[in-house]
Amino acid sequence: MKRAVPALIVTLLAVASLVACSPSASDTKPETQDVVRVPADASLTDAGALVADGGIILISSGTYTESLDVRADDVTVRGEDRNGVILDGELTRSNGVVATGERITVENLTVRNFLQNGVLITGVTDENGAGVARGPDGYLPDQSPPPVPGYLVQSVTANNNGLYGIYAFNRTDGVIQDNIASGGSDSGIYVGQCEECNALVQNNVITMNAAGLELANASAVTVTGNRIVDNRIGISVLSNYLEAHGPTAGVQIVGNVISDNNAVETPEQAGGAFGVGIGLGGTVDAVVRANLITGNSSVGVWVTSSEDFAPTGTSVSGDAFSGNALDIAFAPSATAPGADNCFDIDSTVTVEPAGLSGCATTGGTFVQPSAPAGIMFSKVAFPAERPGLDSMDDKPRTLPATVEMPDLSTVEIPAADMLADPIS
Repeated sequence: MKRAVPALIVTLLAVASLVACSPSASDTKPETQDVVRVPADASLTDAGALVADGGIILISSGTYTESLDVRADDVTVRGEDRNGVILDGELTRSNGVVATGERITVENLTVRNFLQNGVLITGVTDENGAGVARGPDGYLPDQSPPPVPGYLVQSVTANNNGLYGIYAFNRTDGVIQDNIASGGSDSGIYVGQCEECNALVQNNVITMNAAGLELANASAVTVTGNRIVDNRIGISVLSNYLEAHGPTAGVQIVGNVISDNNAVETPEQAGGAFGVGIGLGGTVDAVVRANLITGNSSVGVWVTSSEDFAPTGTSVSGDAFSGNALDIAFAPSATAPGADNCFDIDSTVTVEPAGLSGCATTGGTFVQPSAPAGIMFSKVAFPAERPGLDSMDDKPRTLPATVEMPDLSTVEIPAADMLADPIS
């Protein structure tokens, strides 16, 4: 004999079935917008989840003690006033802007006082989809994901950040231009882990960092038209096993001012370097040409090995050297000596080993002098007036599908005051 099911229970079961088949609140995504205005439409924290693919986040003037996480594609993050839109980490937040989507633009704002990065453009995410970079919470080098294409960071002021001011990681087809990066505890600008980066770093002022510009396992990067002064080391290019895609190959450093990289009131550089203009560690086919390299208290250009990565195919030619303790040091290790490293220089250039010229087969010894003690990144001074601090105009910016590199064949040695500070 079947027992009848009470009507009330039938009704409840029917409702439960409908609920089970309906999307829950956690399954539904909020409607996205093509234009998200901060703070009119959303807080800075919420804007990243609200913006649609191809949309724009417009940030009004103000100081925002928040972070922005953008995961959509083809998004532009734009401040309405470079000096008036300030993302301040208050030395308690990790990152200012984190972007993981394809073809991301960040422009016309200031990021400061973050414990890690001012702007992080990354192709690596954690299990929750949040952007991460290298380190124990990031990835294993032999398990790195495919790189993510497209980024543009321009007219950004990044100062006093605990790792990097502007950081592009596991990305391709990027441009970093017209920025000021200062007070970085590791470096002002960093590009890392990309086998074919196709990246352009141009027209930036990079100053008062442990390292000005750092490229690690970052191949096919062009560095031109930058003012890289008053850091502990101006440019550090290296190959290592902490990231995938070593060695670094095909970096071109052409037409930059790289001077006086011996600033004491800066964070200590992790490798202990001080007074170095350009350091090339275990690089392949690096080109250093038409740079003004002056006033570096240790060495202007240092070519060496990095772990078992050997310097190979280095070309140094047509640079202007003056006021360096030593202009060029070629000092690979005995276990990774490299080959085809060529120096087209005249007798006025001071070198180690003595007589270095042409394509060197034998290196010398170079001992990095002890570095003076540094200061906390948060204590690095940032002058009120800097070149390029003007806000961008309001014309729309578009990110090209691929980055077109400038013609470097006609680049000449820049004037010492290129992008120099105005006298206030």
